[in-house]
Amino acid sequence: MAAGDEVIAVGRAECDVTDQASLAAAVESTVERTGRIDAVVANAGIANLGTVAVSDVEALVRTIDVNLNGVVRTVAATLPHVRAARGYYLLVSSAAAFTGLPGMAAYCAAKAGVTGLVRGLAAELRGSGITANAVSPGSTATRILDESARLYDLESAEAFSAQQPLARLLDPDEIAAALVWLAGPDGAALTGATIPVDGGLAL
Repeated sequence: MAAGDEVIAVGRAECDVTDQASLAAAVESTVERTGRIDAVVANAGIANLGTVAVSDVEALVRTIDVNLNGVVRTVAATLPHVRAARGYYLLVSSAAAFTGLPGMAAYCAAKAGVTGLVRGLAAELRGSGITANAVSPGSTATRILDESARLYDLESAEAFSAQQPLARLLDPDEIAAALVWLAGPDGAALTGATIPVDGGLAL
């Protein structure tokens, strides 16, 4: 990607990643507006708290459906356009893919699935000119971390900073910077990689 390229944020109000028809409509709208899709950032996610033994199974399955299957659907819906542009896939995993979190087994499983997906996707795209990589954020100052703090009955999300060797929450811009780097010339030699941008959380 180059400076000045248009970036379109597709949020929950415009697209449901658990619904392939909704994704197809979002892709069509984007292509109508821009004429092409050079890069896709798959970043939809939800968190809930509950052990596998006692939780509502459907809630756990939905966590996997959004966090992993939603990424699969996003790739499938956009691939013809990304292939035409010889572009980039940028998936958002999590430090939870590499470390167990109590009460979040479904979330950990989904994010581990994203790290496996990016490796398989990179292999499938061999010779296409498309790169597929992921970033693995740690505790980042976002609304989903606020929700995690509420689920864990913590006073605020700031409490999660103690988990990370950096001893602070990450800023969303720090995660975005890694994604931009992966979609630029300096990241051109990487594919199938998951880059930890986690403040050391997964150490």
